[in-house]
Amino acid sequence: MKRLIAMLTVGTPALAGCASGAGKAPVPPAPDVPIAGNLPAQDLEPGECGLFLWTQGDPRRFIYFSRAGASTAETMLAETQQTLAMVRQGGSLFGQFMTEMDYIGPESESVFLKITPGETVEGGQKISSGRITLLNSGGWETVIPVSGLRACQPDTE
Repeated sequence: MKRLIAMLTVGTPALAGCASGAGKAPVPPAPDVPIAGNLPAQDLEPGECGLFLWTQGDPRRFIYFSRAGASTAETMLAETQQTLAMVRQGGSLFGQFMTEMDYIGPESESVFLKITPGETVEGGQKISSGRITLLNSGGWETVIPVSGLRACQPDTE
């Protein structure tokens, strides 16, 4: 029993030294969770399609819009509207969009969109679930659950 107590006494300072984190780089603080506003209404030209996404939490907010074939998206992921530049597409094709799209924001933040298409509706398709992941320069992620609609404006012919 005396041996066990002696080992615990000797080992405790060593553990305390490991737990202090001496020599480790400081971790930047977590960012404030962005407060999403609403994007303004978006119009589609005849024959044009768009992807519209809303937050899943209450209150529901319109936070993402992209036109089919565009290399940008309009977002309201914080308190101001931002245009994101697409850097990668992947996943599966549904309509004129892919299920995975990666963007860079105006301040070089990374934005990842992953969506799951749902049932087809007249003129489009529901987005049953998805998520927008924001990654800041400090390595912190913010995940925003979304749902929405891929819709097309009919041709006027």
